[in-house]
Amino acid sequence: MVDFSRRDFIKGLAFLAVGAALNPPIEVKAAQEEVPKLPWPYVELDPEYVRKLGHLGYYAFECAGGAFWAIMVALKEKVGYPYTLLPLPSVDEVKKAVEEGEEILVMMKYGGGGAFSWASLCGALNGAGLAINMVTHNYKKVGQRLFRWYETFPFPSDISNELASKHQFLVKKYKSDKVLPKSVSHSVLCHVSVSRWCVASGYASGSKERSERCGRLTGDVAAMTVELLNADLKGKLDEAFKFALTPTTAECRTCHYKGKNYEEGQFSRGFMVCESCHKDMRPHASSIVTLGSKGEGKGDNSLVLSGAGATAAIGVVAGLWSYAKKRG
Repeated sequence: MVDFSRRDFIKGLAFLAVGAALNPPIEVKAAQEEVPKLPWPYVELDPEYVRKLGHLGYYAFECAGGAFWAIMVALKEKVGYPYTLLPLPSVDEVKKAVEEGEEILVMMKYGGGGAFSWASLCGALNGAGLAINMVTHNYKKVGQRLFRWYETFPFPSDISNELASKHQFLVKKYKSDKVLPKSVSHSVLCHVSVSRWCVASGYASGSKERSERCGRLTGDVAAMTVELLNADLKGKLDEAFKFALTPTTAECRTCHYKGKNYEEGQFSRGFMVCESCHKDMRPHASSIVTLGSKGEGKGDNSLVLSGAGATAAIGVVAGLWSYAKKRG
């Protein structure tokens, strides 16, 4: 039997105490770095640095992860805690991963290609939106301006085209270093944004040029997000970008907005450019269809009215009558 004295026992406890102090359990470490409530601190960032980070981020994480990582890693570099709590690889780590073709994960990577390649909301907007949400109480006003700007901006920007053509981005090997054609999407949807650019440029959606276009777009979106956040920090958001709807959307919203009167047309919501999908609004008043039992309608610009029937159709026509007259 081993002779284990009281003195040995006390020495053992002392040894364990020292070891625990040097290597605290995970729970203790977590308690020492408490996650603060949102919004987290924001400081003014350089949009041009973030533009380059966004382009690099696209190469590693696609559009959503790229835009989010660009803004967050810039804040991590400048602010430190609490951004150190996020699983954000450093710029050098991302450069190395891109050069070696290594897959690396970050938050928001799922949003690539309009979320799981579904071509819904543009991933760059999705990733930038989360970053905005994390750093300001004014997230809605900042985000609305970013979305409106995206609908009207000709991508890729002159700045991004120049950076790529002169090899001044942060990647070594480019998908394309051409000065790429531009297009305005008039939509926040990946599907529309990509398709319109492909039609304008003549490049296929699977081409390296299209991918590079989206890389430059990711940088442009990240840079604009930072411009808006910088302005918000100074209380000068309207000076940076004044939020305004297109004339057509503003007119449509005289009837179609989030409300409680269905027959007056209040079965829709949002600020998207209406004409990006409804190309000619006149048939909207003259070619309304009612739905069958399976909810199927026909017609290019027909409304999809769930359970509407004749009463709702009459209400819609009445609500749009003044608009139809103005359109001729």
